[in-house]
Amino acid sequence: MISNKHLSLVIPCKNEASALKQAFKHVSKQIDEIIVVDNGSTDKTVQVAKNIGAKVFTEDKNINGIGYGFALAKGIKQATGDIIICMDGDGSYPIAEIPNLVKKLEARKLDFISCSRIPFKNPKSISFIRTFGVRILNLFIYLLFGFKIKDSLSGMWIFRKEVVKHFNLSQGGWNFSLEIKLNAKTSPGIKFAEIGISYHDRVFNISKQNLLRTGIEHLLFLFEKRFSFIHQKTPLLLLLTRRV
Repeated sequence: MISNKHLSLVIPCKNEASALKQAFKHVSKQIDEIIVVDNGSTDKTVQVAKNIGAKVFTEDKNINGIGYGFALAKGIKQATGDIIICMDGDGSYPIAEIPNLVKKLEARKLDFISCSRIPFKNPKSISFIRTFGVRILNLFIYLLFGFKIKDSLSGMWIFRKEVVKHFNLSQGGWNFSLEIKLNAKTSPGIKFAEIGISYHDRVFNISKQNLLRTGIEHLLFLFEKRFSFIHQKTPLLLLLTRRV
């Protein structure tokens, strides 16, 4: 609890047993509730999460094997805290920085913080291809929506539970990360800010993403979002994502 606000930490997971053990060595006692949403793990993710005292939920829905957005949406719905923190379970985001970020949310009377990895405190902490991809998406967001954003693909956000009703989320895959930030940024009822964090690439194993295919999906989502086609997948999108 911080400033009399209960904190809920929501983590989507798929085969993150090793990373969870490492990450939760640094979790603050000020976090009142930890929610782990398992999305088809075949390792000991569920047992590890239970051992650290997390509430564990299962979300089996996925799109071509990817259920990142579905898992986050379920976790957000289940969260009971006044302030919700979402972050990946792969050990790349700084769980120890959560209390200071929540204090900034309160001090600045913000509703939504997107935790920006850019500018990188250690440029070697993330691969060149990921950095390049983020900057391309940042540029397209500026061209299509008219505002600048430092890190369009950050996987760590902090927001007040009361603003969830403004999000209107529909994306079940990787596009969830873009969608939640775009909807928060463009909603007149939400005071949005980006705040820098430390970051290093995945602690264990390799990325679960096909970066080229995911990048194409992100770009097409931005165009669909801009031209009000967010609630449908076009034949072009299906064609491209199958061929990449």
